[in-house]
Amino acid sequence: MRRLAARVHLWGGLLLGPVVLVLGLSGAALVFREELDALGTAPATVARGAPRALDAIAAAALLTEPNGEVRALAIPSRSGQPYRVQIAHGARQVDVLVDPVTLRVVDSRAPERSLMAAVRSLHAGFHAGRPGVAAVGVIGAALVAESVTGIWLYGPRLRRRRHGGRRRSRGLHRLVGGASLALGLVIGVTGVALALAGLGRTARPATPGGLVRLDALAARARATLPDGTLAALIAAGDGLARADVRVTGEVTSVLLDRATMAVVAVQPASASGGWALVRRLHYGDFAGWLSRLAWVLTGLALPALTITGYLAATRPRASS
Repeated sequence: MRRLAARVHLWGGLLLGPVVLVLGLSGAALVFREELDALGTAPATVARGAPRALDAIAAAALLTEPNGEVRALAIPSRSGQPYRVQIAHGARQVDVLVDPVTLRVVDSRAPERSLMAAVRSLHAGFHAGRPGVAAVGVIGAALVAESVTGIWLYGPRLRRRRHGGRRRSRGLHRLVGGASLALGLVIGVTGVALALAGLGRTARPATPGGLVRLDALAARARATLPDGTLAALIAAGDGLARADVRVTGEVTSVLLDRATMAVVAVQPASASGGWALVRRLHYGDFAGWLSRLAWVLTGLALPALTITGYLAATRPRASS
């Protein structure tokens, strides 16, 4: 059984090697997706002064995108940066950056045309739609099985044998595999869960409609959380709007009825959906730079495991 498991582990690793390289590198890039997406774009210059009303900022953005609907408005955490207004034209979305003081449009871009959108599509489904998402789920399950069988085959309790020319490659393979096992299992299991969730989405959700009366929504959210700072207004389904408010470093969501301005619910932003926690675990978005760096190293360890495993398997045995 051990010999059969070793063959399955070897050939599984060799066959998955090229795919693991793609998933590992693209996943490492997605951990720092915001920073990488900002590369190549000139820093926006914003005039000094008090920001204008949110409704005026949204109207300035709509001038560049006639017949569009405002779906979200994001307020930066630092001063001197433009506000981002998300405008939808049916299924197409455009992010318009507006100077909140002068109402000058600084930039306009389509998120789906960005580099990181292409990397995300590659990582989630190899640009192949639902079949690609299913393939990613199968590959994730296979990687989890590879990790478990690898520890069983090459763990510290295994009887020492003569390795000859394989000793160095196999030792490095064990070291990298043991160091990345725990985080790799978390990334693999959450990746399989996200792939299954993607397959379960059989239809596009109903469009939430456009946001209007943004200043009234913002005033109601600020009154609900007077110690917080408004971070974003986002259109939600069922006639609701979500106001994200920063309170002592944490983001709290206030759900508002867009017609009556009544507060429907107040909850942490992380509690807005069970899949939000799964995504944060998959991308390492929970402990700042420390967790993100650990996730990047784990993503880079996957190709290293493939290479060292191949070297350990192909080097000739030393004659005894």
